[in-house]
Amino acid sequence: MVTQVSCKLINSLLNYSEKQGASFSSLFEFFDGPEEFLRDPHFWIEINQAEHFFTRAARFFGDPSLGTTVGSQVVELLPFGALDNVFKMMPATRDYYNNLGRFFSYFLAPMVDFREKEHGSTWIRFQFPFVGSEFPHVSSFLRAVLENLPRYTGNVAAQTEWNPEANELFLTWDTPQASLFVEEPGQVVNPRLIQTLSAQLEASERALHSKNREVLALKTEVDQVRFELQNQMREKIYSEKMTGLAHLAAGVAHEINNPLSFVMSNLGRFEEYFQRLEKYIRRLESGQGESDDIKNSLDIDFILSETPAMLTEASEGLKRVKEIVKDLSSLAHPQENRTENKILADLNGILESSLKVFQEEMGNRIRVEKVLDLKTPVNVFPVRMSQVFMNLLSNAIHAISTEREGIITVRTRQEDDSAVVEIADTGTGMDESVMARLFTPFFTTKEVGKGTGLGLSIAQSIVDMHKGKIRVKSEKGKGSRFTVTIPLREPILKTGVAHV
Repeated sequence: MVTQVSCKLINSLLNYSEKQGASFSSLFEFFDGPEEFLRDPHFWIEINQAEHFFTRAARFFGDPSLGTTVGSQVVELLPFGALDNVFKMMPATRDYYNNLGRFFSYFLAPMVDFREKEHGSTWIRFQFPFVGSEFPHVSSFLRAVLENLPRYTGNVAAQTEWNPEANELFLTWDTPQASLFVEEPGQVVNPRLIQTLSAQLEASERALHSKNREVLALKTEVDQVRFELQNQMREKIYSEKMTGLAHLAAGVAHEINNPLSFVMSNLGRFEEYFQRLEKYIRRLESGQGESDDIKNSLDIDFILSETPAMLTEASEGLKRVKEIVKDLSSLAHPQENRTENKILADLNGILESSLKVFQEEMGNRIRVEKVLDLKTPVNVFPVRMSQVFMNLLSNAIHAISTEREGIITVRTRQEDDSAVVEIADTGTGMDESVMARLFTPFFTTKEVGKGTGLGLSIAQSIVDMHKGKIRVKSEKGKGSRFTVTIPLREPILKTGVAHV
């Protein structure tokens, strides 16, 4: 079993590095995990990883005895967490060395087979728990820690002699020591230790207050930044809304202005024709000249032949305005017009019917490939879903140049609890900038007068009404693919929907 080493060792080295004002983040490259783990006294790594870490750090610091250097400063570095406090509370120096097996278990795993050779009241000789020459930095660190344990209670360090051939350590603490307790009746706590602990507590308290002030200052700064970001976000949203509203208003004005100007022009001509007809009738009633002469002078025959066409054209223009207004109403309130029941419908049949509408327009120029694998009926508003498919098919047809042949592929299938409909074309495709605005009302890539830019917006609102999703993938010059996903079943409800 591979020996594991506590990250108390690595944390000691990191504390030492920070104390030296050094940073060597490149040393973390060998470790496949967060840096915080290496600072956690409860985290363990393989002994060869710890040795590798110390070796690279030794080269960084130019200190071949780095293990000894760091281990000798553990009392100042306090890198062991709760274990530091345990060491501070030892009653007497000998108690550090009464159970060295327990000591090594804090740093090595599994529990080492500690082999004590011989000992006296102030010394001990023992077999090191692993071959020190194989891991010189780790072994020298642990030896240095053993030497310096008495310093936790304000006493002088112990002395060690290392026998690498026998892999043995001889440790002696024969210098007079001061224990945690004063050697007198009642075992009064050593006042020097109390002073040391009090000083450390005060220093820790000052550091804590300092950190609290830093945290409060940082919180104030964060709150200020958050407030500024919220303001910027509100301004951005308002700006986007106003930009969208301006675009929408411009689109509505453009789309309505064309047919209305046509209607106004015809009404202006009709007003002129009406005045000439009125003049013609008055002359006839007053007997001013022959009827044919009056008719020819006022061009009455032309007026009579032209007026029906003018009224038809004006009517078509007004119908166009009505369609735009209805599209806008459908986009804003897709469920507030005529009533249509949601039923279990065959999406394949709806697609087939939609394709028939465009059969003449596609002719022999566009080939339709169908892969209709969906077998389960879907709970939908059939007329509205037909509108979605017709919008997508219309876009696919217009994406294919009239100067070349193309293919439209229609696929249906079931994925989990959803029905999926794909309509793909081999047309011109779109770039990212176009796709980003594709579902924006009045955005269109068609020529002026050939599209309102509302088709896909309405399609999206209908799909949303069905709790579904509509997605698009496209590449310039390679065509587009629209994917509609609809839940297979929902409670059958009656709701208002718009028919366009």
